[in-house]
Amino acid sequence: MTKQQAQKNKYMKFKNPILLFWMLAILLTSCTKKTVHPTTPTFQKPGVFIVNEGNFTTGNASLTWYLPEKDTVSRDVFYIANKVPLGDVANFMTTYNDKGFIVVNNSGIVYVIDLYTGAFLGKISGLTSPREILILNKNSAWVSDLFNKYISVVDLNTYRITRTIDLHGRTSESMVQIGNKVFINNWSKLNQTPLNNMVMVLDAATGTIIDSITVTREPNSMVTDANNKLWVLCSGGYDNTGFPALYQINPNSDTIEKMLTFSDKTTNPFSLGINGAGNTLWFLNGDIYKININANQLPAIPWVTSGLHNFYSLGVRPDKESVYVSDALDYVRNGKVYIYSSTGELTGEIEAGIIPGFFCFFY
Repeated sequence: MTKQQAQKNKYMKFKNPILLFWMLAILLTSCTKKTVHPTTPTFQKPGVFIVNEGNFTTGNASLTWYLPEKDTVSRDVFYIANKVPLGDVANFMTTYNDKGFIVVNNSGIVYVIDLYTGAFLGKISGLTSPREILILNKNSAWVSDLFNKYISVVDLNTYRITRTIDLHGRTSESMVQIGNKVFINNWSKLNQTPLNNMVMVLDAATGTIIDSITVTREPNSMVTDANNKLWVLCSGGYDNTGFPALYQINPNSDTIEKMLTFSDKTTNPFSLGINGAGNTLWFLNGDIYKININANQLPAIPWVTSGLHNFYSLGVRPDKESVYVSDALDYVRNGKVYIYSSTGELTGEIEAGIIPGFFCFFY
């Protein structure tokens, strides 16, 4: 095509102002999410709770609700439902039956809400720096802690701490239950003497430490695959003392079956996620990476590049295999959430709260 033909085609495309108007209107509509400001929140399946950390010591954590089927976003729904702020640094949420459990780290609280209305049902207090909560059954839950070297055991009928489980000088982060075992990673060295290079194995019924698995430093996230194998992602340490690695662990023998080591110490892989089928992993390492559970080497190229985005957290919708990735932007403004299809196509964008750090899928 000659330069003259190109100019002519360009002129013909925009010659009709009415056509141009409708083209722009359709484009703008397709890129804009409908934001809903309910006076009384209502939630329905399938949907996504986005837990926004907020700024440390500022108390501006919040909860965003996204309804994919209607493509609607409701921000600050905890405050709207309860007329009180969520607190200081919310970092985790899980569901059990009709209840949601929101961990607010720097407030030392786990809030319990009604999953369909967001209404306050109770809170677990007396915690120092809670990180995650694992619901073992309808009566009992465990709470990990960034500073305390023990797990808090909670009675879910009273929301009171009934006892603690000593972790022998180590702090705790994520918890994954497989059968009658609970695997707990020792992520931070902030308040402990031993190296933070351990996955502890506890008896789910008694809380007794029955084994431990040594990995590289800073195991930050864990998931279970379709074969009931445990996957652990380690950053290697914030000071780049060790090589990052991805581990596959046999939960029956508590042994490492596969170790995939990153070649660059300065990288920081984190936020491991898995699809509902349990056969594909995703994680963040500047960009977004994807790997099949049967692979024997790490992906050489990104699944999606970050570009100018500041990717902060990743979650995989279990029932649709869509990947949600947050962008913390400058850590001051409301962050963004980008939604990708299983093939890596960008299918949606959401404005969440400040520092969106965790996705809880309600389905």
